[in-house]
Amino acid sequence: MHDEIARLARHVAPRGATRAGSVAELAQPVLVVGSTMPVGQLEVVFRRPEVGCVAVQDDAAPARTGIVTRAGLAAALTGRLGYGRAVLERRPTGAVADWSPLVVAPGTPVADVATLAMTRSAERRYDDVLVSGPTSWGAASAADVMRAVVAELAARSTRDPLTRLPGRSTTWYSLAHRCSLVRGGATRVVLVLLDVRGTGTINADHGQDVGDAVLAELASRLEAALPAGCEAGRVDGDGFAVLATLPAMDDLRAAASAEALRQHLLARLAEPSGGFEPALWPDLHSAAAWSVAGAADADELVTQAERRLLRERRAAVLV
Repeated sequence: MHDEIARLARHVAPRGATRAGSVAELAQPVLVVGSTMPVGQLEVVFRRPEVGCVAVQDDAAPARTGIVTRAGLAAALTGRLGYGRAVLERRPTGAVADWSPLVVAPGTPVADVATLAMTRSAERRYDDVLVSGPTSWGAASAADVMRAVVAELAARSTRDPLTRLPGRSTTWYSLAHRCSLVRGGATRVVLVLLDVRGTGTINADHGQDVGDAVLAELASRLEAALPAGCEAGRVDGDGFAVLATLPAMDDLRAAASAEALRQHLLARLAEPSGGFEPALWPDLHSAAAWSVAGAADADELVTQAERRLLRERRAAVLV
C-alpha cells in the first residue's frame, strides 16, 4: 500500500507547488482601500487582472478590516434581479465587503491556515486569506494554500523524514523508471550502494540523537556531492543508494565509469563535517552495479549491488 501511495504522490503533486512553511511565503501584497470608496471606483480597481481581492479598512474604525474578493464583487454587482450595479455603483465599498475574513499572522503555518479555512462557511471557505503585517497587508489564495499543503504531504510520503532524501520505495521506483528508459539500447544505468558503518556504536556511546545527526549530515553531504543527473535516496536505516544513467558505451567503459562514480562519492564523504569529531564520523562500505547493454533490469541491479556489498562487508571482517 505504501508503494502505491508513494507512486501516486510522486505523480499527482502539483508541478512547481511551493512547500511553504508559513503563510507569509505564499502571501502577495494586497491593496487596502477605504470603506467609503464608491463601489464604482472599486470596480475599476478590479479591472486589473492581477487583483484578486482588496482589503477594506473601516474609515470609521481603522482597526476593523474586511475583504472584497473578485467573485464576491461580481456576485454583488449582478444582484438577484440583475440590477446590482445600478443599485450599488454609488454605495460605499463597505456595503459589499466581508467584515469577518480569515486574518492570520505572517508566521502561521500553512497547514494551520488550511485547517482554519475549512472551518468557514461553504460560501466563504475558498475566499482569499488576509495576512496581517506591521505596515502592510498581504493575501494568499485558498488555492495556493491547498497546493502547498498537498506538496508537503507528497514530500512526506516520498521522502525520509530524517535525511529529507527520497525513501526506499521512491528510490527503487526511480531506478525502475531509469531502467525502462534505456532498454534496447547501449545506455547504462548505474546503482551505487553506500552502507554506513558503526551507527550502532555511535548510538550506544553517544545517544540516538547524535547518531541521527550524523546520518542527516552524511545525507546532506551526499546530496551535495552528486554529479549532475544523479539522484540519491535512503534505502534502509544505515544505507543510501545513488542512481545514475550513463551514455552509450562498451562494457569496459561502463565498469570504469561506475567505479569512478563510487570512488567520487567516497572521496567526498570521507572527511567529517558539521562540527563532528573525526571519531564520530563513520566509514562506509560501498558497491556499484551497472546494467548490461540493452537489458537494464532494476531488480537485477539491486541484487548485484547487494551481493558485492556483502562481499565487501565480509572482506572487512577478515582484515
